[in-house]
Amino acid sequence: MSYDRKIDHTCPHFVRDEMLFVESDRRTFKPFRPISAINSVSLRVDGIASVPSTGLLNAATLTGNRPEPFNITSGSDKLVLSVDGGPDQTLTAVTGKGLSAIQIVRSLQHQVSGIEVVQVGRKVGIRSRTKGQQARVQTRGGGLGPVLGILNNRVFRGQQAIPGWSLVYDPNTELSRPTRLIVFDRELPGYASYIEVDYSTIREECRRCGGLGVENDWRYGGTGEVTQVTNEVLLLQEFQKFCFTLLGSNPFNSWYGTEILNAVGKKLSDAALLQNFILTDIYEGFRRWQSIKKQQEETVGQEVSDEEFPLRLVNVTMQLSQQDPTVVFVNVVIQSRSLKEVQFERGIRLPQPLDVMGSTAQEGVFRESINRARLVG
Repeated sequence: MSYDRKIDHTCPHFVRDEMLFVESDRRTFKPFRPISAINSVSLRVDGIASVPSTGLLNAATLTGNRPEPFNITSGSDKLVLSVDGGPDQTLTAVTGKGLSAIQIVRSLQHQVSGIEVVQVGRKVGIRSRTKGQQARVQTRGGGLGPVLGILNNRVFRGQQAIPGWSLVYDPNTELSRPTRLIVFDRELPGYASYIEVDYSTIREECRRCGGLGVENDWRYGGTGEVTQVTNEVLLLQEFQKFCFTLLGSNPFNSWYGTEILNAVGKKLSDAALLQNFILTDIYEGFRRWQSIKKQQEETVGQEVSDEEFPLRLVNVTMQLSQQDPTVVFVNVVIQSRSLKEVQFERGIRLPQPLDVMGSTAQEGVFRESINRARLVG
């Protein structure tokens, strides 16, 4: 059974790691594409921190300035704290000589609500669970503070390290697809000169698919393997690749492909004649493709499953769009050797004179119809 790398994926219209530099006001960033959903935005400042729309908040933090080892007696084992303006609470450490920082941390953990006791290198630190300017830890007294190098009767506050941000419509862009500026609540710190942002954009402005809704990049699984297709899906993908490759564009296999893309660009006055040309080209291309699959199986000796072998072209039909006379839908039904049928439909634009009276519903019809492929039976 043969396989191929899977292409033809539905495009998520998602922009990743777009680098934007701050405007002169040190608050505003302008994305290259319109942002379609606020909740899709993920923002990082200078590649360091992920910043939610509420801003980056820091906890109230205090760290002793004396390193281990510590000698703690029964008279110097307590530290009185007030957390977020609440009542006084007391921490009681283990006593002994030559105590390490981790021993002190373990003895103080979970004694007082609202704080975390942490090891900072060879020192002991305290961090509030709340963040932002409302976070506050005040040392009220006790003999343990001087032993650890923590000053008594001091207030340590949290802060907003990076301000919050919001999306603001740019009045200088088109109303149909307005740009949303990323505006911070106040000026950024001096070190913050750029941001990296992920967001979803609208289909018409997507750089991944060019507005077609389909991208042909390889995709990888969780362990790094390339996504593959086999059997009926492989048959469908091979037909699409063969049918929409320009005949002669491959210098090593000049027989590969069809003239459909050239046909769309020809200036023929009779649309029916052009439709007949496309149908004939599809039948001729199918026979060449079928011949190659036979050689793959018989001459090369590679296993070709019944589901991926194109047995016959069951039906090829063409139908003009009801909304746009310059668009035709090509519908192809292929039967594999397993007698299963695969149906493929693609919208193709025919060369017609421009309607100067304004009847132009073309682009939306074509892009909405392109790649309506599915498995049948």
